[in-house]
Amino acid sequence: MKNYLCGYYVFAGLALFSSTLIAAEELAGEATKEAAREAVKDTAAPTGQDVLTSQAIMQMLLGLALVVVVILVLAWALRRVSNLHQSHQKMKVVSSLSLGTRERAVLIEVGDRQLLLGVAAGHVSLLESFPEKVISAAPKSEFAKTLKDSIKESIDAGAPE
Repeated sequence: MKNYLCGYYVFAGLALFSSTLIAAEELAGEATKEAAREAVKDTAAPTGQDVLTSQAIMQMLLGLALVVVVILVLAWALRRVSNLHQSHQKMKVVSSLSLGTRERAVLIEVGDRQLLLGVAAGHVSLLESFPEKVISAAPKSEFAKTLKDSIKESIDAGAPE
């Protein structure tokens, strides 16, 4: 999921950058045309007029704000849709073990049953079906607790008494 969002944000950033460049080119083109008309009308006026008028800057900022709002709305909608799909999942991977370069043994939990699957390139086969839970999924904080205890033990072992 995070990979899709990263790709989405990169794409949105590129779209924002290109739309800003296009808007700046259009504004610069309009401003230079207007400056050329003014120079032709009044030959005493200087030809190098400022191309960034307050109106051009406001138009560019409003376009930029519109693009940012569209990106945020699309990101919110994508997150809402992806959360809806995840909330209805009744199946999860409990454990996975690599058996080779392209082969894995995967224990998945479906409801109150657990299935041991053999996964190879282009092929999935049922190895065993367990009516009750064989392995319970470890809470995510267990690794943090184990790491903290290990660091504490190494500090205590290295400290002189």
